[in-house]
Amino acid sequence: MDMSFGSESGLERARKRRRSNGNENIARNGEKEINIQVVVRCRGRIDREIAANSPVIIKTTPREIYVKQSPADKTYTFDKVYGPEADQAKIFDHIVVPILHEVKAGYNCTLFAYGQTSTGKTYTMEGDLNTTDGSINKDAGIIPRTLFSLFRDLEAETQDFSVKVSYIELYNEDLKDLLSSTDDPRKLKIQDEGTKKGILTGHEEVLVKNAADGIRALKQGSIKRHASQTNYNKNSSRSHSVFSITVHIKETMPDGEDLLKVGKLNLVDLAGSECIGRTGAENNRAKEAGNINKSLLTLGRCINALNERCLHIPFRESKLTRLLQDSLGGKTKTCIIATISPAKLSYEETISTLDYAHRAKNIRNKPVANQRVTKKALIKEYISEIERLKMDLQAAREKNGFYMTHESYQSLIEENRSRKDENEDLRRVNESLMVKVQELCKENTMLESSRNELENKCTKMQIYQTKIDEQISSVVTETQGHVDSQNQAISACQNIVKEVTDTEIRRLKEHNALLTKIIEEANSRMVLMREELLTNISTYISTNLNNFTNVQAESLKSSFGKVHDSIKENVDYILFFLLEQICRFSTNVLLCLTLKIPIGLCREANITALEGMMTSNTKYFNNLKVKLDKKKF
Repeated sequence: MDMSFGSESGLERARKRRRSNGNENIARNGEKEINIQVVVRCRGRIDREIAANSPVIIKTTPREIYVKQSPADKTYTFDKVYGPEADQAKIFDHIVVPILHEVKAGYNCTLFAYGQTSTGKTYTMEGDLNTTDGSINKDAGIIPRTLFSLFRDLEAETQDFSVKVSYIELYNEDLKDLLSSTDDPRKLKIQDEGTKKGILTGHEEVLVKNAADGIRALKQGSIKRHASQTNYNKNSSRSHSVFSITVHIKETMPDGEDLLKVGKLNLVDLAGSECIGRTGAENNRAKEAGNINKSLLTLGRCINALNERCLHIPFRESKLTRLLQDSLGGKTKTCIIATISPAKLSYEETISTLDYAHRAKNIRNKPVANQRVTKKALIKEYISEIERLKMDLQAAREKNGFYMTHESYQSLIEENRSRKDENEDLRRVNESLMVKVQELCKENTMLESSRNELENKCTKMQIYQTKIDEQISSVVTETQGHVDSQNQAISACQNIVKEVTDTEIRRLKEHNALLTKIIEEANSRMVLMREELLTNISTYISTNLNNFTNVQAESLKSSFGKVHDSIKENVDYILFFLLEQICRFSTNVLLCLTLKIPIGLCREANITALEGMMTSNTKYFNNLKVKLDKKKF
């Protein structure tokens, strides 16, 4: 028997061998690209997380997940999101029932669970396999519920159908048939040629007549599956598993012709990704974890490459990705269930799972229904295939020619020609890519030239910038010199002021006192001279009063009035002159301080000037006295 995530039957293989064009035996009508459906299921906290007092950091809505983190929460959007309140029945009804309708319509579908270890993948896919009175347990997972629902629908809708199941394990990159009575891994092979890519051959498919038979086969295989205890999970799956259900449904057309529909559902339970240090894996457990992480890493790389529309997808780097090749970017309808923990303890693993699932959302498949085949055509094809095999066997026994019939040889020639055509197509694609490479080289040359021009401009700009910096530096230096010289001048002025010693200040005070004394003496002398003059005048008047006539009296009065006014005017002038000399002396003192001229010289000059003024005033009063003595009335 053979297994394929593209569901290739023996009839289809026979027909492919006889078709020279090498086309796939599927209907092309109505092909349409659709995105992979991604669903997230968050379980509740388990005992280990509660004991560690690890808080809940996950909040869910029907389509979004909020992860609490600093400095801001992170939000993811998916097709559907389920929190801890969602039970097994709800998950099945919302996610799997629509997929079952597609399987019965003749499509190949894949549903796989991905997530950190101990987040509920196996519980979601298998759950409790025990039945009560022919009914499933409330904790039953997707696989048992699928079997019960499928048989219930098929028995109600049609009377002619058949269901086969297979169960494959991938452990440490080795394939194992969990339903086979013998453990010969050499029989299991994954095809890589042409349209057979990802097809598994050599495994057993078990015909099941009801859901109980299917669950019995599931239990039989689960017992053989590798599992062990880790720090995170008492019964951790150490392998990937694929439980496949193939459905053949016969339909009778109005004209009485029978048509056969073939649909397939692959239910994949991936081993949990884990941190070896945190799960406590050692020796064989560590080797298992390393292989698990390697295959999941390759799966993640394939998802990234598909998401980025890369030309090369690294499917061949792991047997897991080779098995899932048609489910990722192929002709299968695919749904991913990502399982996560709500606890902060698993924050890093949760973010990794959500990022992984979020990238997978963008992968687009082009699902197509398998071609419907009539019963007569099916029998005819089988008869032709049997006859061809008989002839090949006979030729091999007789060792005639190439040990095969001429017809088989021609079939190989035609297949070879088809491969040559494919090679020619690839050559054209290669030439097209070479043209693009040349165009890119030209564009790269232009960009390199532009880059060189920009570098030259940058060099010139740097030189110009250097010159500007030098000029600025020169101006700054010159300005700093001016500032320094001004600071020196200010400092010199401050030093000049400081050089006015206490002795010079004391001499200035003495000079002021001397000036005050001279002014006071001048005033006293002027007062005495005035009093003496007035006394002489009074005596003179008294002596000669009898000799005055009225006319002379008036003339004398007038003369004395003029003399009085002249004396008053001269006294005012002397006072004004003294004040002017004092102000001028003060100005001279400040000038002496500024020019560093000793104050003593300034004082002597001013005393000389004042003494000259006093001598001049004395002469004036003496002359006035003589004039009065000689005056004739």
